Amino acid sequence: MRRKIRTLSIGVLSVALVATGCTRTTEDGGTGNGNEEAKTQTGSISYEAADNQGPAKAVEGATKGGTITVLREFDFEHLDPARNYVNVQQLTTGLIYRSLTGYKENGTGEMLLVGDLARDPGKDVNGDCKVWEFTLRDGLKYEDGSPVTSKDVAHGVARSFAPQLNEGPHYIQQWLYPGGEYNATYKGPYDGGKPAPDGVETPDDKTIRFTFPEPHCDMPYAAAMATTAPVPAAKDTKTNYDLRPFSSGPYKVKSYQRDVALELERNPNWDPDSDPLRTAYPDGFRFTFGLEAAQIAERLVADAPADQTAFTWTDVPPAVLSRTTTGPVAERVVKGPTQYTWVLNINTQRVTDLNIRKALNYAVDKDAALKAIGGQAAGTPATTLMSPTTAGFKQYDAFGVPPTGDAQKAKDLLGGRTPELVLAHANTELRTQQAEAIRKSLTERGFKITMKSIESSSYYDEVGRKNNPYDLYLGGWGSDWPTGSTIIPPLYDGREIGPEGNQNLSYLNDAGISAEIDRVRKLPAAEQDAEWMKLDEKIMREFVPVIPVYYDATYVLHGSKVGNAFLSDAFGAIQVNTIHVKQ
Repeated sequence: MRRKIRTLSIGVLSVALVATGCTRTTEDGGTGNGNEEAKTQTGSISYEAADNQGPAKAVEGATKGGTITVLREFDFEHLDPARNYVNVQQLTTGLIYRSLTGYKENGTGEMLLVGDLARDPGKDVNGDCKVWEFTLRDGLKYEDGSPVTSKDVAHGVARSFAPQLNEGPHYIQQWLYPGGEYNATYKGPYDGGKPAPDGVETPDDKTIRFTFPEPHCDMPYAAAMATTAPVPAAKDTKTNYDLRPFSSGPYKVKSYQRDVALELERNPNWDPDSDPLRTAYPDGFRFTFGLEAAQIAERLVADAPADQTAFTWTDVPPAVLSRTTTGPVAERVVKGPTQYTWVLNINTQRVTDLNIRKALNYAVDKDAALKAIGGQAAGTPATTLMSPTTAGFKQYDAFGVPPTGDAQKAKDLLGGRTPELVLAHANTELRTQQAEAIRKSLTERGFKITMKSIESSSYYDEVGRKNNPYDLYLGGWGSDWPTGSTIIPPLYDGREIGPEGNQNLSYLNDAGISAEIDRVRKLPAAEQDAEWMKLDEKIMREFVPVIPVYYDATYVLHGSKVGNAFLSDAFGAIQVNTIHVKQ
């Protein structure tokens, strides 16, 4: 869920990537406008020894100690690496467990993909991107002092095939079993299943090898996802692992009271010399759940002593925004465009009439939807599936509709009908207000809308069920690495639709689109970016599975004693790997 023209080609080890261009620190001066133009930035996969060695580079002026508090509206959906696919979850769990590779960031827009558990970003064994080998570092230990082995990484990959743990990313799984539902044949290591899927080998305790039927030069990026986090079989509690993942990172779970609080404390067996990504300055992190967005913003604006070491990933609501644009509060704003595009998914299983889907695109007032959550601070109206930060992006507008909508065109397409649709939304303050703005415009333009509120901590699980009872629901998606290959296939390949854990939330299932996805994947890497963009436009013009609503921006606050808070290019939210408490 994460871009300039990349030059990815077989056998080339340095891959240009384009990040969000969204890095903005407190030096912005607090204009109150988070709508800086989304720029492209370049980064690379680095095999330089200095980049891949720990410890992570020290942050000037930072010292160890203190506790960082994260103020949140709701709990995380999942902590389990197999089920972890929301950006702030990924940032949080990156403190608890490590993946084979990871992103090295410093807040300046420079982003390197380097080895995390692995010594480097992986070896393309035959130079054809079909066989990838990763060698684990020396001295890796879990929270109990036992060694991290390649078999634990393989077990982590294997269990991600289990149908009950299906909410996470599916790239590696699909690459191992291409051409259909990723776990149709191999369903994980439980209930007599093989310890590892076909194509995954561990010739020794330090080595894991992936053999794919087709080339996948993006493997170093896919390896950065939690799919490759180690899970020792003896500690695997299946669905209960969500509540207590076993630490291979700098922190371990001290306590977790669902929907109330999560506390992390130091893992005494984490070796900073083994880790090029994390500085682990704070003694601990405390995540507090169940707060209103306005309450969070008011507390951080006030900057009382108890909140001076706190920050949030929740955008400042419109009512508080004006008090964050000048003076010392403005110095504590982190803002900027991210790689996410928010769309109103149309459940094409339920809304089968193409003209109704087109009418929805004319009827939605995107401007009102944005104003409900902060206006320009929250983003800019969208017309495409992919974000402008994606490699090969080209702006188009399939309907030529103004941001406020076109009531007459919507009514013309409806031809006197009044479709009755269920609009689902997460039950947070801002999402509820945003859904209400969308409901209002749809109702005024010929639709009858029933609102359905869903608990935020289970929102994507609910709308990710194939037979969900909803017609419309918002979803935000950012590329996992900056190419269309991490947007179009996961969101619009109908072959991947399963009973639960779906990422194709419009449930578009067209054989022609799936065939086109296969064709683009097989093109030379240098040609793929433009072809993903063409497919983006084809999907919108011919199938209309969504209403692109806005290109996301973030605008969040932190307390006065939080140091090195910057917007991650990789995750589109405040990075925690090198954050610290000012002493």
